[in-house]
Amino acid sequence: MPNHLPAHQAAAALHAAEDELAKLRRCVREVAAFLHDQAHDLPTRQALAQHLDLPVPNQ
Repeated sequence: MPNHLPAHQAAAALHAAEDELAKLRRCVREVAAFLHDQAHDLPTRQALAQHLDLPVPNQ
């Protein structure tokens, strides 16, 4: 028989997972903004994109 969490524990776990996902989305937005911001050095942005296995900016 599967082991299920009580409803209040499941709700708390879901809330914690949603909070963590929101943090990760903010990080992704910040990295994307940095990679597209031409005020930053192009080789630095390209190296970061390559390191993170993301599309490399060309300008």
